[in-house]
Amino acid sequence: MWWRRRAAGGDLTDRDARWARRVTIVAAVVFLFAVCKWRPWDLFDRAGFSGDFYDAQAHAFLRLRLDVPAAIPGPEGFLIGGKTYLYYGPLLALARLPFAVFGHWADGRLVRLSLVAGYVVLLTATFHLVRQAARSVVARAALPGTVVVTAMAVSPALFLTGWVSVYHETEMWAAALCIAAAAQALRLWREPSRAALLWASGFALATLLTRATVGIGAFVAIAGVGLLVLRRDRRIAIGALAAAAIGALVHVGLNEAKFGTLFDLPADRQLLTLQSPTRAAWFAGNGGSFFSPRFLPTTIVQYLRPDTIRLERLLPVVRYGPLAHVFGSYPLESNTASSSLTASATLLLVMAIVGVVVLIRRRLWGPLVVLGGMIVAAIPSFLIGFTANRYLVDMLPALAVPAAFAAVTWRSPARRWIRVLFVVGVVWGAWVNLALATWTQQLKSPGFTAWRYEIDDALFGGSPQSVVRLGPTVPRDGVVGIDGQCTGLYIAEQGRWVALERSPARRVGGTFTPGADTTLLSGDAGTLTLSAVDDGVQVSWLPADGEPVDGPVLAWSGGPVEVTVVSDPIVDGLLVTVGGKVGLLAGNPPDLSTMQPGPSFTTKASTTPICDDVAARLT
Repeated sequence: MWWRRRAAGGDLTDRDARWARRVTIVAAVVFLFAVCKWRPWDLFDRAGFSGDFYDAQAHAFLRLRLDVPAAIPGPEGFLIGGKTYLYYGPLLALARLPFAVFGHWADGRLVRLSLVAGYVVLLTATFHLVRQAARSVVARAALPGTVVVTAMAVSPALFLTGWVSVYHETEMWAAALCIAAAAQALRLWREPSRAALLWASGFALATLLTRATVGIGAFVAIAGVGLLVLRRDRRIAIGALAAAAIGALVHVGLNEAKFGTLFDLPADRQLLTLQSPTRAAWFAGNGGSFFSPRFLPTTIVQYLRPDTIRLERLLPVVRYGPLAHVFGSYPLESNTASSSLTASATLLLVMAIVGVVVLIRRRLWGPLVVLGGMIVAAIPSFLIGFTANRYLVDMLPALAVPAAFAAVTWRSPARRWIRVLFVVGVVWGAWVNLALATWTQQLKSPGFTAWRYEIDDALFGGSPQSVVRLGPTVPRDGVVGIDGQCTGLYIAEQGRWVALERSPARRVGGTFTPGADTTLLSGDAGTLTLSAVDDGVQVSWLPADGEPVDGPVLAWSGGPVEVTVVSDPIVDGLLVTVGGKVGLLAGNPPDLSTMQPGPSFTTKASTTPICDDVAARLT
């Protein structure tokens, strides 16, 4: 059995490499299915918001520009000198250049593939890290290096399947490249050579050009190793320090070219800040920065406490626990649901703790310096005034380094209880991270809610869990709220309600043919119209009490258009979409059940089957 074999002194065996490849393949298949919502044929479907950020940057590079069209990043863009810039590193945009050369057909379609590839690179880099650790200590190991690869596979990296976005793609590749740089830094410490220096510097630069905060930690590790090998090889030591200096110059140069500053990210120039007085006031109170040491008590406790998840009988059983408790006088700007290393990277964390003890007891200064660099890579995620589950991935390189040494220096025989605990840790990590990814993916999906309560009814019956009647306060994320007699069904998310179903009193959809008759809906509350204007159409709301409201002129090619009218005081107000585009947004929404459609508006009845089923069980 692979668990019983012992590695050759100072290295891992070919058998271990074969097992690592098998684990990587199996994990990559699971990751592929999860990131595609278990529909692998959707691999190249267009992603939602932020899925085309790197594509837009690649097209800008082809035009020899750094700025991108303002409509692409929207509120995420930074407005500098009348131009819009992205704050993400250029590496993943450069990787898209071969596709961008042939036009925009691939825009937004490559994120899932990139996430899968990054996950494979992460696990491969982890194996090579373990191999360098084994060569560094020249010891016989009872635990195969594959255990570290497996622990990494079921870490929060697996959670990144939950959102097909630039944020998760960047996190994945930064962690993968940083671990690869750490492996080469260990090689540089063990046998200083030009090849090791080039590989370590190359991976560190790639990390820096993906996520600067993580890349800085990789260069710190290389510089630290350079100082350690100064007596053994002065030229390599100087080369390592020079590489770190070059990395710093590259970062400063890019920052200056985009934002006109050497080091700062100008938070006050982000469009989201410019549009939000509350956010602007928060940054003003934090010195105009995203980061501050005063957030450390909050983030350290949140990312290390073991009670950040909860169990319930509704699938997928695991859900997020309470939001981070703010310690200190200044609030977080964004406090989103997050788990912790103890809850979702349990196996890797336990191995890392053992590994730290090993490194300190054996006085392995090279690996300790590399670990220090990985800690530097993670520090910004503790200093930032935001909490998010994806930031746990920034901390994985700092766990991987000591975990590798824990595996290669393990001396106790592989008893049955160790194997049992390992299997339990693997199942737990996979379950927790896939469950949290499912929450992120499917929270606002009516089908997900219906599926959960159908299975709950079949297994347990009785009154459903996590269902309330709408009241003045919004409960924790994931609680389902019923308004009236199923006038609407909602789910709580970050302190607000999100609509899952609406009755005809809240939503009317259908087909409208613009022409002489312009009436969409009319009644005592007022009249809603859709008129042909020049080469487009325009929605107007004429309330019985109040001022008329006109929407923007939308392009129209002639013929019938799909129209949806939502009148919801809980969520959207009065919202009219024409052909999927927003045609009108206004307050004081009327009761649609009191209004009649015009002759040219062929409506489709809306129903609330999920709400009806859940409400029937509610006692």
